[in-house]
This record gives sequence, C-alpha cells and structure tokens, in this order.
Amino acid sequence: MDALAVLREYTVRNDLENVKLMGDEYFFGEDYRFPRNVETAYRSKQGSLYTLESLVFFVRNKHVKHTEYMQQARGLKLQIVTYTDRKPLQDYLEGKVSSTDSIELVPTSTGLPLREDRPKRRPEEENEAVGSDDNNAPSKRMRMEAEDYSKDAGIFVSDSSGKSLIEIIRDRERPVRDRESILICHNKNFQGVLALLKGRDDERRRADDQVKKEAEKPVEQPGMPTSNSASRYVNVEEKRFWKDHLGTDAAEELGIDPSQSYADSIKPKDNARPKPDTRIGRPPSQHLHHRPPLSSSGHKKPEGPPIIIVPSASQTMLNTYNAKEFFEDGVYVAPDVKAKSLTKKPEDVVIYRKMGRDHPVKYEIRDKPSVFSKKDWERVVAIFVLGKEWQFKDWPFKDHVEIFNQILGIFLRFEDDSVESAQKVKQWNVRILSLSKHKRHQDRTAALAFWDSLDKSVKSRKLNVII
Repeated sequence: MDALAVLREYTVRNDLENVKLMGDEYFFGEDYRFPRNVETAYRSKQGSLYTLESLVFFVRNKHVKHTEYMQQARGLKLQIVTYTDRKPLQDYLEGKVSSTDSIELVPTSTGLPLREDRPKRRPEEENEAVGSDDNNAPSKRMRMEAEDYSKDAGIFVSDSSGKSLIEIIRDRERPVRDRESILICHNKNFQGVLALLKGRDDERRRADDQVKKEAEKPVEQPGMPTSNSASRYVNVEEKRFWKDHLGTDAAEELGIDPSQSYADSIKPKDNARPKPDTRIGRPPSQHLHHRPPLSSSGHKKPEGPPIIIVPSASQTMLNTYNAKEFFEDGVYVAPDVKAKSLTKKPEDVVIYRKMGRDHPVKYEIRDKPSVFSKKDWERVVAIFVLGKEWQFKDWPFKDHVEIFNQILGIFLRFEDDSVESAQKVKQWNVRILSLSKHKRHQDRTAALAFWDSLDKSVKSRKLNVII
C-alpha cells in the first residue's frame, strides 16, 4: 500500500495521533512505516509530487488559515500545499471523494508492513522486544520485525550510503528506448521514399535541361513582336541569355525594355542595317515596321508614371505625409507624427516601387484629383477611399460603381476598429487592407498585399501602364 492511501485511511478514521515521526521515518501505528521525504501519489497542479512529510503536516494543520500554514511550513522548510490544491486534497484525505485526477495511476511509494506472521521468537527475545526506549523511538520488537521482513522479502530499505529504496531503484533504471533506437523499424525499408525523392530530382533535372535548351535556341530579331513576347523576360535564364548575347549597351541601343513585351520604338544607329531573319525567311521590312503598343481603349500609352490617389484629409490613415514610407519600405508611420517633421504638406510625392521588382518603378502619389486632366486620369491605377461618397465629387465618372470597375479601390483600416466603419465600403468593389496599431512588423505584409492587388488589377483590366 502506498503512503497516500495509508495517510487517507488514518485521516478518515481520525487516528492521526498514531502517526509518529521517529528519526527519518513515519510510523503508522504498528502497521506501516515510510521515509519522511518519500513522494506520494498526489501530484500538485504545478507538476511536482507532494512528499509524505508535507501532507502529514498539512492534514494536521488543515484548520489553520492558509497564510499561517504557509508561514509555519516555510519555517520548517517543508513543501507547501498550494491554495488551489488545498480543498481537493483535504476532501480526498477526509474521504469526501473517492478519487481525483491529481492522483497518479501507478503508486510512487510502497510502505513496509510491520505486522505479519513471523517465525516465533524465543521467550527472552519476546521480553526484550516488548516496550520502547522512549516515546520518539520505535520499540525493539518493531525494529526486529522490520529487519526480518526485509530479509525474507529480499528488500533493502537503504544501502551503506543511506539511500532509500526508491532512490536505489531509480539509480538502476535504464531507458528502454531513446530518440535513436525508436527509429529502428524491423522488417521495414525506405526504398519507396528513396524512389520518390529520386523521381523528383530527375524531374527537376529534366526541367533545368529544358530551360537550357530553350535558352540556346536561335531567337528572332530583337524588337520584333512574337506570340510569346509577353512572357519573354519572365524567365531568369532568358534574361541572362539576352544580357550575355546583347549586353546592356546593345539592349538600350536596340530599344529593348525587359519590363515590356517589346520596345516602344527602335533606335538603331545611323549606319546600322537590319539583317534578314534567315530562320523565318521574312524580309527585314516586316521586322522593322511595327506600331506602338495600344491600350484596351485604342489610345497610345499614357505619358508619365502611374498615379495613386490618396485622401487629402489630414486625419486619414494614409495621405501624402506618410505615403512614401508605406509604399517604398512597407512601414506605417502615423500622419500626425510625420507632419511634425515637415513644415508643409506635400501635394505630389514621387516614390519608387522596389517590392517585387528588379529595378525601381516610378509612381506619383497625389491627393487633388479635381485638377486632373484627361491624360492624368489615364495614368490613375489605384485609389485609397475614405468610405464617403463626397470623396468622388467633381470626378469625371458617373458614380463609384464606374470608378471601381476601371480603377483599383483600396480601403485601409486598423484591424481592431469597429466594423461599422467598413460597412458601406463592403458594398463597393474595393479591397480592404487591415493594419495593426502596435505590431509594426506586419506593415510590410499589408504593403505587399497592395502591390499584389495592383498587379492583378492592371493585368485583368489590360491597362497600358508600366507598374
């Protein structure tokens, strides 16, 4: 029987006066004895097991206020029963509940019975065993019976170093499995996994070889629009091919723009003569004459960088004060903080997009669309909205439906703001971006989400602008 069950039995029958501490052991009448510091089966909510000595002290002082009990236990250097464990532990020891989740399924300590049928002793031994030397020491008879039980059962309560039975057992314990032996799988092999990985490596190698073959194929005259010219510069290997064969200076002279499907115009040298394309067999005149790119509406590509409209109000989350930091670096700075370092509010802000681009792309951030010309409106690619209809007053559009069918709309808000502020915007064809008020490391995620939405919008609407 374990120490916790014995202590509960003596507590239920109100027999704690027969639980005595003799030396380093607790004697429960003449039935059991346990080391005073042995761990019981009751585990604290903090994770540790309560010792027998701490539980005996607790059950004897259960009527004392918890603060006084803590002071007394701390003075005796005993393990303290926490306030959360106090009530369930007391109910269990007093027999009010039969079990609790805090009790280990396997007992952690085993007591040594003191009364059991033993070989009869000689009369003189019986006489010597009767009585006790003093009130705090076990009788000679009890010690002799304990020694006999230990010898008969093959149990050694302690060795020469003074270790208890539990300590000796734990010293001799060895792990059956460790982190390496558990990986040993008998009658198993990993041939299937190796074959799968090898297959993936072969597919990757074939794909790389295919890219190299495509790069080594002869190409048409630079500047000639082809069926796959729109995606010619997407592949890194093809970029490298053009750079190695033409060089940076030659590409510029020929009018090749890597960000476009073909050049706006060809600017050959005065003495440069186009060579016929022997691979296709077409005369050189067909390769030289081509029209400039047209937008979906049939107009020429607008002159100037794309425009992003932000609100002009100073109390908005994003305006010309803090637009540069947000769009270029992905860092949000409150407008009022930024305004302190500037003497005048900027009307037009020039930024250079670096996110998702090998080379910076120029943009204009403007907040006064009422003065835009028709050519300016052709360059507008995104609008940051306030959620108010009056923002679109005097704009050359019928209503907000027509606006956001042609231009990307963005509504910027803090993620913990009230939902009512975005109720009206949810009815519009706009993208809602949320920022955290305190987690500044998440600002870049919102900025990348904006640029990603802008790329998809320009591509789907076939706008003829460089983004």
